[in-house]
Amino acid sequence: MLAERSLRNSADGDKRMIPVVSFIGRSNSGKTTLLEQVVCMLKTEGFRVGVIKHSPHGFDIDREGKDTWRFSQAGADMIAVASPERVAILEKVTAEPGLDDLVGLFEDKVDILITEGYKSSETPKIVVLGVDKEIGKLGYHGETLFVVSSQLSPSGVPEFNSSDIREIIAIIKKQIHETRRSIVCVI
Repeated sequence: MLAERSLRNSADGDKRMIPVVSFIGRSNSGKTTLLEQVVCMLKTEGFRVGVIKHSPHGFDIDREGKDTWRFSQAGADMIAVASPERVAILEKVTAEPGLDDLVGLFEDKVDILITEGYKSSETPKIVVLGVDKEIGKLGYHGETLFVVSSQLSPSGVPEFNSSDIREIIAIIKKQIHETRRSIVCVI
C-alpha cells in the first residue's frame, strides 16, 4: 500500500492522507522517463499529481545575473518568484528537509505525491532497474510495490517492462483509491 503522509482536511471535516510512492533506481536507469509517462497519464485521467525530486548532491535553479540569483547573492534567506502560471520559492536551509516536511507543502493540492529518489524513506518503492539488475545493491528501505525492468527476474514482487505503462498506472490508481477510502475521524 502507498505510504499515507500528511493529513488533509476533506470537505466533510474528516482528515485524509496524501498517498506517496517513490521511484528509485540508479542514474540513467529510466526513472525520469517513466515518471514523465506516469504523471502524464495520471493527469489525463483527472488526478492532481505532485512530484518531489530528491537531489542529494545539491542543485541550483538560479542563473547568474538573474534577479533571484542577485537577491540570493545579497543574502536573502527566502525568495519567491510569482507569475500567473506558477510560483517558485527558494529557501536557504542549514539541513536537508525530511520528506515528511516537504509533503506538507502539497496538502490539499494533490491527489498523489510521487518522489524520484528518497530510497531511505519508508515510502513504498517502484524500483526501476537499468542494466544493473541487482536490486539488492540499491540499499533502500520500505515496501517494493513492483520492479520495472527490461528483463524479468524472480524477485518475488510484480515486474513490468517500462512499456507496460497501463499496468503500472492501474496499480498506482488502485493505491490512490485505497488511500482515499482510509479516513481518519477527528474527535
